[in-house]
Amino acid sequence: MDDVAERQLKDHLYEALKLAIITCELPPGAELSEGYLSARYGVGKAPVRHALSRLGQDGWVTSIPRSGHLVAPMTLDDVADIFAMREIVEPESAARAAGKISEVRLKRLNRACANPYRISDVAAKRRFLLANRDFHVAIAEACGSPRLARSVAKLHDESLRVLYLSASEKELSGDWSRGHGPMIEAIATGDREAARQTTLDGIKRSRDAVMTVFQETPELITGRRTLRAPSRRLVERIG
Repeated sequence: MDDVAERQLKDHLYEALKLAIITCELPPGAELSEGYLSARYGVGKAPVRHALSRLGQDGWVTSIPRSGHLVAPMTLDDVADIFAMREIVEPESAARAAGKISEVRLKRLNRACANPYRISDVAAKRRFLLANRDFHVAIAEACGSPRLARSVAKLHDESLRVLYLSASEKELSGDWSRGHGPMIEAIATGDREAARQTTLDGIKRSRDAVMTVFQETPELITGRRTLRAPSRRLVERIG
């Protein structure tokens, strides 16, 4: 394998692992071994070690001396902190994006968030939550500040993991998609203050719904899980 192909393999594996963590295929507190991940993704241990190192730097996994790695656990304080940061950063990005992204595009993005899912339908839930993230990140990317947009995107990656866990207990798609309407109107018409306020209101609604779920079912974000070696049918090929 040449240097370019090796670098691409490492990048693809990193992104695949990150997505698996964000969407809770690898849930908070899960124990990860190089052998398990090598078997799951059909790659050698060297790219696995590289991906785990990057994920550790980004806060998605923690290293356990002489044992392996752990998907970063989550506490109620973590959940509250993520939403608090979103309340600080995201309304400003929405205000700056006001008038810079068309209503047609916003409604097209929102349509993907409008399809309700059943809690038991894992694929539909995943599509809905990824579409919801894409909706908010697209607004941030129109704000004119790459740094601010990157901050919003990172927070939405962290928020997505929170939302994914809570959505496994409660169907939230209807509330979220309806809540986008006032935000779309404010941004499309260039009303900066309304864009700021409707974005803040939406974050608070999500926070309240999520915190209620976790307070009622705290086991969703506690405990350590050991993952079994995948069968041949579950091996995911990278590259």
